[in-house]
Amino acid sequence: MKPFTTKIYLLRHGELEQKNVLAGQSDFLLTKQGYQQLQDTVSQLGDITAITSSPLMRCQHFAQALAKTRQLPLSIEAAIAEYDFGDWDGQSYEALWQQTCSPTIGDFWQTPWQSTPPNGESMSEFYSRVENWWRQLLATITTQNAGAHLVITHAGVIKQILAFVCQLPRESTISHNVFSIPYAGYVCIELYIDEKGEPWPKIAF
Repeated sequence: MKPFTTKIYLLRHGELEQKNVLAGQSDFLLTKQGYQQLQDTVSQLGDITAITSSPLMRCQHFAQALAKTRQLPLSIEAAIAEYDFGDWDGQSYEALWQQTCSPTIGDFWQTPWQSTPPNGESMSEFYSRVENWWRQLLATITTQNAGAHLVITHAGVIKQILAFVCQLPRESTISHNVFSIPYAGYVCIELYIDEKGEPWPKIAF
């Protein structure tokens, strides 16, 4: 096949109406400022040919409006919803730090691969669902010779994808500790597809 280069923009949702909470898979809405943050960020990006969004409202509402305005195809993917914190979802950080449940939130942040939130998702499950989706996206782009792709998702998902691109060890906690993704912040992944159809992603600054 003929080699080509394209881009994937990984965009985090904007500011939430609920403040200082562990949002997880709670379906919170954006503030007006949060919506405007996304509009401002997207206006800086190059030509986008397709959009993929998390199903959570803080991502999906903006994605649907953008897709309609620009007449672009939109895919809603459950695999890129935020990490499921189970019983901790939607709670304030202050309340969580005061709890004495086992495991505690402190245990989880220190050793996420050894701790699972009550009734939540294991880090291994999260890793696998995001990795499988990422591989599928790369395969689709390779097959379709697609242009720039916008992915509207969450900080946890973006950090996990960065870990894949950086080829960090599976159980590494580095991605969760050293990457900071602000509201409406984005990361550009330049993707080179070689003559064998092999994708070569790299982070572009």
